[in-house]
Amino acid sequence: MCNPVHIKDYFIYDVLHNDNNELVVIAPNTQKEMTIKFNNEVLDKYDCPHGHTSIYLHKTKTQYVENIELVVNDTIVKTKVNKYPEFKNEILMSTLVKNEDNIILQWINFHLNIGVDRLIIYDNSDANDTFSYTSTQETSNLKELLKEYIDNGKVILINWSYPKRLNINGRVSINGQTTQQNHSIYAFQNSKYIGLFDVDEYINIQNETNIARFFEKLIEEEKINTANIGSFRLLNRFFYNPDNLPTDDYNFLHIYNCDSHTINGREKNFVLPKNVTTFSIHMITTGKPMYSIEPKKIYFNHYCYLNKATRGRNKTNIIDNSIEKHLAKY
Repeated sequence: MCNPVHIKDYFIYDVLHNDNNELVVIAPNTQKEMTIKFNNEVLDKYDCPHGHTSIYLHKTKTQYVENIELVVNDTIVKTKVNKYPEFKNEILMSTLVKNEDNIILQWINFHLNIGVDRLIIYDNSDANDTFSYTSTQETSNLKELLKEYIDNGKVILINWSYPKRLNINGRVSINGQTTQQNHSIYAFQNSKYIGLFDVDEYINIQNETNIARFFEKLIEEEKINTANIGSFRLLNRFFYNPDNLPTDDYNFLHIYNCDSHTINGREKNFVLPKNVTTFSIHMITTGKPMYSIEPKKIYFNHYCYLNKATRGRNKTNIIDNSIEKHLAKY
């Protein structure tokens, strides 16, 4: 398990040296001024316009050094620097989880089977936080559960024990998740795409079974210049379990009751990390524009009842079994 560098006095969530040889400091936006220097140079600061996350970037290329000195608000701070693995030109997915042990293996296996190269899992289980739903699970042991995947390099597990929500001057900020998302974007700058999705959200490619081939064909057919976009944006489709059918193992993937696609809101993205400056949950807040993909080509199934006892009993007349093409192994 990877442990971020937590500098509590300054609400710093990690200090890392990324695959562009840049020093990155990531923190929640506490609405307080903070200046960080390294090697007598002030780090560039990027605040997400939504007010959740702040990124400090030292753009001067430097070799990795495990221990450095920062100057934070004129105070010398000695700190360790993290170095995460490099996944050049790979397709990653990144997610924040809290006590999701009984549904995370399905999510990992499904997305590996459609061609995602690796998954970056941020374990939020030890965070002191209150969620707005009642989870069916109260404890977590992801390090042991995911040992095989960690050992073979398919999963990077990060101990993200920061609150999903902070109360900052009376305003609730969902910075635990936004810092996780921006952390992946800055740590893995040379990856091809990073999918920023939750573990109850499953990519549903309509006319292809491999995500890399899908994007290659899409770019060719629609003549997309990826240098000019920041992400591929997918629409959401909620799936329900009105008859309270079994959802254990992979059974939920065979429950096809759903709503129409959510046209506005709830979108999720595969970002091109080099073209994104700040990101917030569903959208790029600073960076190149998002490219919306028609749902006849791809969207994601959102099984909103997974691990949530009070959700997803809606009755609808819509059935969508198009994910079946991806379920041969389940």
